[in-house]
Amino acid sequence: MKLVSVIIPLYNTERYIKETVVSVLNQTYKNLELIIIDDGSTDNSYQIVSELSNGDDRVHIIQQQNMGVSVARNKGIEIAKGDYIFFLDSDDVWLPKNIELKVEIFKNFNTVDWLFGSIGMIDKNSNTLNSIIKGSDRNILNSLLEWNGDVITTPSSICVKKECLSNITFDQNLSTAADQDFAIQLAATYIGKYMNEPIVLYRVLPDSMSRNIELMEKDHIYVFKKAAKNNLFTNFWFKQKCFSNLYWILAGSWWKNENNKSRGLYFIFLALLINPISIFRFINSKP
Repeated sequence: MKLVSVIIPLYNTERYIKETVVSVLNQTYKNLELIIIDDGSTDNSYQIVSELSNGDDRVHIIQQQNMGVSVARNKGIEIAKGDYIFFLDSDDVWLPKNIELKVEIFKNFNTVDWLFGSIGMIDKNSNTLNSIIKGSDRNILNSLLEWNGDVITTPSSICVKKECLSNITFDQNLSTAADQDFAIQLAATYIGKYMNEPIVLYRVLPDSMSRNIELMEKDHIYVFKKAAKNNLFTNFWFKQKCFSNLYWILAGSWWKNENNKSRGLYFIFLALLINPISIFRFINSKP
């Protein structure tokens, strides 16, 4: 059995971290190391994981000053010894066969370098929500750039061969969009595969980073400009379409979630300016 490294970036999630760690230690696949990077937690998170690690030499806890989730994940990658790297957010949960089933896919498909899968949803009290996000691995890179929802970039569902991470890291300039950028880097370089089984449970929280629209705007525009700089768009018109899609998403986020209609109108204007035929999107579904 090949060694699997599981990386959890930890910051002030004392309410959920025990359930998260236990879901790793209870995996049916036992040859694993669990690397927890405590990113300067100020609550009882560190104490909780320290107690959980007692007597289990698979668990390694690293403390650092608060430097952000991307730095924490990169630190975990740096010290990981496993053949496969799994990521897990400190408030998400795995079902028991998550590692076993994904390692089996790596065995059966030699050319596959990284995996992502569908996810179930739970609330703050770990109650299952009647929602499963599914995806596809048809043209992964273009799907990510079009932001059509086919590729689930939640780190908790992603695993990758360690050898692929010699030249790919989480961009330390990003927080809320670091996972999307990481998936784009993988898709641009390596072969990915989708696993249609919701064995990862994503926790929906009202105060998550993804609800910070100002940060979301800054991060995702950065990601798309970075992709353009790296010539990842197949042609000019595809790039226009992708940026227009991004602007429509930002318009809807500002309009609906923040009730900031002026900012929403600004991004509608940008979306139409670079891709006029996207007016049909406005007609079919006003933000």
